[in-house]
Amino acid sequence: MARPYPPGIRFVPTDQEVIGYFLRRLVDGLPVPPGVIHHSDIYQTEPWNLPEGAGYYYTPRHRMSAAADRGGSSSRSAHVRRTAGAGFWNGKSPPVPVYIGAEVIGHKTLLAFNFKNRSTGILIKTGWAMEEYILHSPDGQLQTRAICRIYNKNDTRFDFEE
Repeated sequence: MARPYPPGIRFVPTDQEVIGYFLRRLVDGLPVPPGVIHHSDIYQTEPWNLPEGAGYYYTPRHRMSAAADRGGSSSRSAHVRRTAGAGFWNGKSPPVPVYIGAEVIGHKTLLAFNFKNRSTGILIKTGWAMEEYILHSPDGQLQTRAICRIYNKNDTRFDFEE
């Protein structure tokens, strides 16, 4: 897979750049440089089956059904369904605010991909991780789009061919 930048150059944006530039532009329908943020619904399959592999994805967030909401939440609930293929994304941290100066521009959440062994019911950790970035919503409304950085924590290869 060809990268949109020359050898030796890596796409490593800060949290502020992911939210304040890339996510803001995508939500507003503005263009971003091609090839750096992939457009795909990451919740349709396991992370190792994603079309572009590890990387950054602009994706929809799926609200849980009313029956699945916990505690009788209102329609403004921020519960998000995070099943994907045969497994699920499990939250590893609460949403952490991302600031530019004193202003909160968004939130970042760390998640891990796991699944249960069907015969034993034992939770299996896959080593796949996701950093989910969403825009800040002062009124608590569910954000319907996110940028997610997906990577395998166990993959130590450094691909010089790309």
